[in-house]
Amino acid sequence: MDKSFHNLKTKSLISQKITPQKKLSLNYMDIHNFQFEWICLDAYEQKVMNQSNSNPFQYSYYEQMQWFQNYHLHFQYPLKLDHINTQESLRHHSICELKRNSLLCWLGYVLGSYDNTSNETYFLTISIFDKFLQQYPFSLSNQELLSLGISCLSLASKQKDIYCLTSQQLVQLSGEKITEDQLAKCQFQILQTIQYQIEIPNYFSNFDYLMRDLEFRYYKEKMLNIIDNSLIKMKLSAIYKCTLNLLRFVSQHYDTTIFYQSTIAFSCILYTIKRMELLNFIMLEDLSKILVQIQIDQEIVNTEIALKYIYRLCQNDLSQKQQEFLSQTDFKY
Repeated sequence: MDKSFHNLKTKSLISQKITPQKKLSLNYMDIHNFQFEWICLDAYEQKVMNQSNSNPFQYSYYEQMQWFQNYHLHFQYPLKLDHINTQESLRHHSICELKRNSLLCWLGYVLGSYDNTSNETYFLTISIFDKFLQQYPFSLSNQELLSLGISCLSLASKQKDIYCLTSQQLVQLSGEKITEDQLAKCQFQILQTIQYQIEIPNYFSNFDYLMRDLEFRYYKEKMLNIIDNSLIKMKLSAIYKCTLNLLRFVSQHYDTTIFYQSTIAFSCILYTIKRMELLNFIMLEDLSKILVQIQIDQEIVNTEIALKYIYRLCQNDLSQKQQEFLSQTDFKY
């Protein structure tokens, strides 16, 4: 009897099932606990985002001409985005992810002190940097990071800036740690490795295309024009500015490379729009709906995962250098 009872007891213990605890779903639209707030608007922009009147502001003739020029830029963009990714660019190298993040943050901070650099220079620098590391067959270490970063910055500036950064300026940026000759050799090595393909997609080119396409489609669907609806343009400009601020922050992190650049650009735009809605700004009607249609047409994938990833990044503490870099919000549409 004792033996039988022991067997029954054992069986009952074995047959008992423990129900696994259900994981809490991540609410990436939660507005609390953000260490990084990218919605940085001045008093005039705050007034614009809280305005519902269809035409409270008047555009000058110069601003109207500038808008029409930007409007027709839409036709110069490709029909389809190039969904480039630079995943595992550090796989063959002994480069620390945090060192990479710090370098990119420093490069962005440095660019903020030059008035002649374009919005795209910083983001093209990142793409050249990661593309080179992805294709370079030999292992590199943290010691090569500075010369590599400055060389990528030089190539990007030559490609995008009317008045590009000079060799003397770049050598000075390095604290005289590299010479002009070393800089030229490093640039040549990068060009050979990426097969001289300097004009490669980057976060900004994807972002700028999506924002201009969004503007183009919005005016077309609503059958409106800027002269009678200047408020729409101003609201889109505020969204553009804030999203670019978020994109600068997100693009610094190495884990971002697991996504297509188009996915990150799209998710930053959508996240900014949703965040502004939660802040009770008066948003444009059907704007999110049109943006989602662009996502379908452009075959942008994994946006839900990217939104959760961006949410986690915005909860991270910022370094002093990041705070200085991200306080530069003078990018314009």
